[in-house]
Amino acid sequence: MAAELLSNPASKAVATDLTTGSCLCGSITYTITGTPSTTVLCHCTSCKKSSGSSFMANGFYERSVRSYLPSSWGEACTMTITKYLHTLQQFNITSSTDTLKTYNDHTPDAGGFVERRFCTGCGSPIFITNPKWPRALIPASGTLDIDALKEWKPQAEFFCKRRGPWIGTAGADVGKKFDAMT
Repeated sequence: MAAELLSNPASKAVATDLTTGSCLCGSITYTITGTPSTTVLCHCTSCKKSSGSSFMANGFYERSVRSYLPSSWGEACTMTITKYLHTLQQFNITSSTDTLKTYNDHTPDAGGFVERRFCTGCGSPIFITNPKWPRALIPASGTLDIDALKEWKPQAEFFCKRRGPWIGTAGADVGKKFDAMT
């Protein structure tokens, strides 16, 4: 079942790999610790429109609070707590969030809604959250720095009923292509 692929977003949260990413203009930057619990291509209409492409490529990670702490706590305390948070949380925004805006998208093919975060400066989609998976944070793979994309491969595809026939056999293995998310 497709939903089982998404059931444990923190499954790889303690890995030591560090990936960086940003929007096109660079005003929003982030780090990701570890590897995603799953990677997907989504062919639903709202992901296509949000990405401006034929599908959206996403990884599922553990949701995080902002990684910086008040300077009044002192540098040693801040560094210790931040290191601890990095072992529990995978995604951390490392810049100001002044240009980060949320769009509540009520059009996903799966029903309900998703929260799409994007940069108001350049329009880059940054990440998605979905109430169906409250612990997951789903960064747009196009915002990952280029080195991170060397190993990126979709483990599943959703809404293949909307998949462009010209895409061919690229993407996930045949048994991991679903017409919906559930």
